[in-house]
Amino acid sequence: MTISRNRIYTDLLRGTYRTIWGNWGLNPAIKPGAVGIIDADSGDFKLVAECLPGVEISKNQQSRKWDFKSTGVTCRSINTSVAGLIFDPNTGAEVKPDATLEWSFDKENSITSEFAISGEHTVSNLAILNDQYDWLLAQARNLNMATGAGISEGFGVVTSVIYASSGLNAVSKKSKASFTVSGSASGLNRLLGEDGINGKGKASYVFSSNSSEVETHTLPAKSGEVATEPLPVAYTFASFAGSRVLIPSWVGKIGVLNLLVDSKASSFTTYSTKVTLSYQTPTGPVEESRTVIGGSSTSFGEIPLTATEMTLTAEFISIGSNIRKSLRWNTPASEWLGGTRTVNLTGTWPGAPQMAEVKR
Repeated sequence: MTISRNRIYTDLLRGTYRTIWGNWGLNPAIKPGAVGIIDADSGDFKLVAECLPGVEISKNQQSRKWDFKSTGVTCRSINTSVAGLIFDPNTGAEVKPDATLEWSFDKENSITSEFAISGEHTVSNLAILNDQYDWLLAQARNLNMATGAGISEGFGVVTSVIYASSGLNAVSKKSKASFTVSGSASGLNRLLGEDGINGKGKASYVFSSNSSEVETHTLPAKSGEVATEPLPVAYTFASFAGSRVLIPSWVGKIGVLNLLVDSKASSFTTYSTKVTLSYQTPTGPVEESRTVIGGSSTSFGEIPLTATEMTLTAEFISIGSNIRKSLRWNTPASEWLGGTRTVNLTGTWPGAPQMAEVKR
């Protein structure tokens, strides 16, 4: 099966930004407030409506470099070999290129993503998604993205977008691939965000090579041009849990919730612990209890996304009075990234045991 470039790109970005989706092809339709569908397998976004009614956008201008590379991708400056004079949009004159950068890729499907970031635009009133739920549900039903329970996962709203003023995405089509970009040193520096986005010079490049080995998406789109508008390189997305439960940072299909209770985080955990999980559902309350022996773990799976008012209580068995601790989540589908959560139990008798939520 061919792996989507956007899926590879998103996975690379999530090593740093856990809630983000990549925009590999620099799709300009991805804007804060845009309504659409994300294919969780490919990471591709399909626009349904340009903007959610009533949405408000806040804009944060920035000036920073964006630089992500797969393992085995390198970039170096090499001797310029472009002959003759070429029009340089950075200066408006014909110039002899004085700088060339070469990227090398060890493996097929390796990625580099380098941009000059111009800012981040964000939906400032996320409550509008709940206020406009009926409108969103109607759009979802028209596209078979809803059931009797409500909106299906993957249909929702772009909540924030990172914009770039210039730069490039590149992926190798084969192992040991390479490509070069030539131009003026100042133009290339601004293209890749080395000098930020401010100043008199403009981001540009005047020549690139080896397009047969590497797929690229550049800003500006063509050699000899200057970008006129920033484009989105990445974004965050909100969806719903098959009902009115909002998932503000949707990162992929959840289906059900899973909770792991682990006493193996520390080799010195000696307490045996009775753990009880209780929550409300549309069909009534649910309660389950398990016993966790020191150095072991247990899990609560197949928890419905509609679970609310959830409480996990740990009763550490001790001589005399047992020690009780608890954690609570009002809407875990909204709070647990990816629909999973881990709780660690630690402590050596007769010392005080601890119960800690692991947010990762």
